[in-house]
Amino acid sequence: MNNIIGVKIQEHRQKNVLTQEALAEKLNVSRQSVSKWELGQALPDIDKIVAMARLFGVTTDELLHAHSDMPKRNDLLRLGSIYLITKNMQKAIQFYEKLLSMRASTRHPVFAEFFFDNHCIALMDEARLSGHDYSRKGDSDYKFVLNFYVQDLIVEHYRVKNLNIGEVTEIMQSNPNYYFFHLKDPDGNVVEITGQVHDTRRNENMETIYCQSCAMPMSEEQYGSLEGGTKTKDYCHYCFVDGTFTTEQTFEEAVEGNIRFWLEHCNNDEEAARKRIKEVFSTLKRWK
Repeated sequence: MNNIIGVKIQEHRQKNVLTQEALAEKLNVSRQSVSKWELGQALPDIDKIVAMARLFGVTTDELLHAHSDMPKRNDLLRLGSIYLITKNMQKAIQFYEKLLSMRASTRHPVFAEFFFDNHCIALMDEARLSGHDYSRKGDSDYKFVLNFYVQDLIVEHYRVKNLNIGEVTEIMQSNPNYYFFHLKDPDGNVVEITGQVHDTRRNENMETIYCQSCAMPMSEEQYGSLEGGTKTKDYCHYCFVDGTFTTEQTFEEAVEGNIRFWLEHCNNDEEAARKRIKEVFSTLKRWK
């Protein structure tokens, strides 16, 4: 198991003069869990990664990745081969580089290739294919469907939504054992991502539950509390305890205070991150 995350957690924990016990208490986990993370024997859930990033004052990217100028390969997705015809080659290349967290393996005037998970995705430039115009064929608004699968669909759904690279549906269920969501690329092709749903960050309608203050996806253990200790699904326990917000701040202060956590999803563009946070936070109960 890759231990980049464990090394980073230990590094930042020690920089912040925290013992494993102290960090575990702040995250509401056992000391053994922290030890396993640092030894590379287990991986923390996404909400714990977000919480540690906030605690250490770093981006989640700094915890997840070694230092590099290149995007990191996403080891969660698994894929079968696919062939796609694109209307805008450059947009398509940029879209899949962000989705797959890797550069195009081959670039040619007519095609680009991504060698991913021992398979090849070939993007073909429709303008250079004589006589081809798939918009005239059939009534569908896309030609092909890419099908990926992951171990944790909720974590992947959260990751893809925050990439902000295309229209993303909520997680759907077609039968008791099949969960999926759809993402559209710049040409309208559908990317279907399937996987397991095995935590409690969802309500009875299969919707992800987000904190209405900071937008973090929550499990039941992360619910905040009303006065008297009753749990509330509206806010996480980092934002709301005993009926009171843990910080008093304006909307603008909240936006500015969260920019560093959103930079990795906005190509490290501070203005883009600020704009995206404002869009998301303006829909939340606390800031309406």
